[in-house]
Amino acid sequence: MTENEARQALADLDVSRETLDRLERLVALLDEWRQRMNLIGPREMDQIWARHVFDSAQLIPLVTRQSRILDIGSGAGFPGLVLACHVAEGDGSVILLESVGKKCAFLSAAISELALPAKVLNKRIESVEAGTVDFVTARALAPLRKLLDYSAPWLLRGATGLFFKGEHWREELTEASEYWNLAYEAIPSRTSETGVILKIMEAQRV
Repeated sequence: MTENEARQALADLDVSRETLDRLERLVALLDEWRQRMNLIGPREMDQIWARHVFDSAQLIPLVTRQSRILDIGSGAGFPGLVLACHVAEGDGSVILLESVGKKCAFLSAAISELALPAKVLNKRIESVEAGTVDFVTARALAPLRKLLDYSAPWLLRGATGLFFKGEHWREELTEASEYWNLAYEAIPSRTSETGVILKIMEAQRV
């Protein structure tokens, strides 16, 4: 997928012009910061729109502009900052949870520069007290069983999980089902023929 194709795909997701403007500024800021620290791989900038921006934006149709979102293991801000660019159109909010300080510095700078309705927690997830959110998101963080353990304090309070999973998602689901009873939907990825977004509507420990 080329940059132009990714931009057209974003338009097909009904991403607003204002959100797209924020995403363009986010990409420019990331390009500036990556030259000082290893936020993404050295060759990934050439594919940033398809590999990171549009991939993350797949979640936009699954949330609302009023959603309260917790993004765990935020890294360079995908999908957390992308979703923050979206909910800025309403009165939603995003919490970006990241344990690496230098990544938190970038996340905080992006939030300030783009005036996003978001905040950064520089903590390990095990140390965070669970509040009430509508969605918990994670991308390239951990196997599903571990993700469920991480996000359990919020899922058990009624949050919906939105987790990016690759070609082995069925195996991960089988392993996780030994420990969890799940109500879920596997939504085909728009960027991977074998990947899915696992939407966890309900999770109860076995």
